[in-house]
Amino acid sequence: MEKDKTTKTLITFAILFILGAVFIGVMADQTILSTQKAIVADETTDISTSCLTDDGQVNTTNANCNITVTYAPTGWEQEDTDCYLSGVIVGNSTTALTLDTDYKLYASTGIVQLLNTTETTNTTFGNNLLVDYSYCGEGYMADSWGRSILNTNVGLFAIVLLIGAAAVIYILFGKER
Repeated sequence: MEKDKTTKTLITFAILFILGAVFIGVMADQTILSTQKAIVADETTDISTSCLTDDGQVNTTNANCNITVTYAPTGWEQEDTDCYLSGVIVGNSTTALTLDTDYKLYASTGIVQLLNTTETTNTTFGNNLLVDYSYCGEGYMADSWGRSILNTNVGLFAIVLLIGAAAVIYILFGKER
């Protein structure tokens, strides 16, 4: 009878332990969405017809030279400096443009304004503008203390699983001594 109870307890704990391990993965995935900014690589804009003049120069008076990225900050993100665009790289497939020389970045609104320089001409740069950046995705927690707490939850849950495993093993096999 005691052996039957021990077997049932071990099977029950094994199932709960496997479920707990699955939940750790789900918790980690959700935590990443809430604590890490989303990354965009090579967002492409064709500037040939909208921004460049007939001789291939950037027309700085043309509003089309102010390119708004797809995931520009809106609403509360514009008021929280943590949610301004970050890690911004503007260029083409071979050349990165220089901030404040070749373009201006308005990180709080997600606007890249091209400037008329040697690097940004059609003959040097080409027609496609590529922008890499990070932004606050849906569900991003802007409070740094909240992100810190969320990041510890997965580790704490893993510790609880290990303590539970140790406790069950001790209770079941500690009696036999």
